[in-house]
Amino acid sequence: MKLHPEDPRLTAWLLGELSAEDAASVERAVAADPALRLAVAELEKTQRFLVDTLSPGKADLLPRQRDLILQAAREADRGQSVSPEITPRKKPMPWLFPLAAAAVLTVAAISLLNLPSSEPKTAKPNSSDTPADGTMPMEVALMPAPGPPDAGRSTEGPRPTASNGLNAAADARARLLEENGDLYLRKVAERLAESPVPAENALPPLIRRSSVSAIDHPELALPVHAGRSSLAWITRSIRGEKKRPPANAVRLEEILNHFSLRPAGPASVSRGVTLSSETIACPWKPSSTLLLVSFRGAADTAREVTATFKANPASIRRYRLLGFAPVSGQSDSTLPSRLPAKSITSLVIEIEPAAPAPNLGAIEWTVGGQPAPPVALVRQSDAEPSNDARFAALVCTFSQWLTAEAGSTIDAELLSALARECASDTLPADRADFLNLIDQTLGL
Repeated sequence: MKLHPEDPRLTAWLLGELSAEDAASVERAVAADPALRLAVAELEKTQRFLVDTLSPGKADLLPRQRDLILQAAREADRGQSVSPEITPRKKPMPWLFPLAAAAVLTVAAISLLNLPSSEPKTAKPNSSDTPADGTMPMEVALMPAPGPPDAGRSTEGPRPTASNGLNAAADARARLLEENGDLYLRKVAERLAESPVPAENALPPLIRRSSVSAIDHPELALPVHAGRSSLAWITRSIRGEKKRPPANAVRLEEILNHFSLRPAGPASVSRGVTLSSETIACPWKPSSTLLLVSFRGAADTAREVTATFKANPASIRRYRLLGFAPVSGQSDSTLPSRLPAKSITSLVIEIEPAAPAPNLGAIEWTVGGQPAPPVALVRQSDAEPSNDARFAALVCTFSQWLTAEAGSTIDAELLSALARECASDTLPADRADFLNLIDQTLGL
């Protein structure tokens, strides 16, 4: 059996979840490879740390675990490989087998909310940034996924400084997004879905993005991650509390990514990853165009993906990424680039024309560090938009109406008309429920 240090079968073996035959094969491979033995030692150390962090009380290390950790530390200092004693694993319980590969990562994602804070424990006990017990503040679960730097803020003068607790939450979020973004976002969404609607003062203060000049800023890095929590907050606020949600609870990109969208325009495929696009007339500004972009992960494993929107200044005067609002006072974060397998991330860019020319520019992207075929962006004003593009435009309109972000250009009449256009007897259940939510909101 050939294994590498990041092979998920090592985790399954460590947890005792492999069959007797597979466990024996892994055991032989580990015994014969110093790199695998070192990986096993590190996995056991991480597992013990996570268990200690999540358990109510501290438990002593098992003798074998203590020996492994001490031996790893000594030999690492001497630049040697670890050669721990390998012992057979017990036969697993069959019903646990499906959980083996995800077990450690799941515990890691959940434990993020209890990681030690970087704040000193002597901070004021009443500080919302650093609870008295020194654990990671709840802000980490409420943080939106990072977006690209907002060039529209560059001329606004000095930015306020975010609290240390907020910055610590952002740093922890960035680590988990890079390690296993899809799992982290899913676990956070599950936790927040069971919680009350966050109070307005508990939500990170967001700054809505403004349009930027295509001449001054012809390039925009595109995010490949987005959260999923916002729609649940909005739904509970409207249906449970019979009121509109706090503005900072409305995150356009999170509502958009609650649904699986497949743009029907120009697309490109590289190493199993698909980048697709489509244009549609902007509902609240008919002279403008909405560009819908979706990334679909490979079927087998995660890929490193980067993408850049390159605007054509000859046909674009200004543009604006919808959603991904930066947190007030927080420094720009590095965009996570690891696109999980089978995941879908969608985003929308509002484009104001400078000329009637159809060429809007292109999206240049890479997969695994290698250039992928670029996607040419062409405005097709005569083409009939897909149902997914229409629905994406509705989501963007509703989100901005809730926050009054677009001012008087979006009103209840426009929102109702768009919802009627999307209505259908064959509409998927989640989209039909969204239309019902819009109707309930208009009735408040």
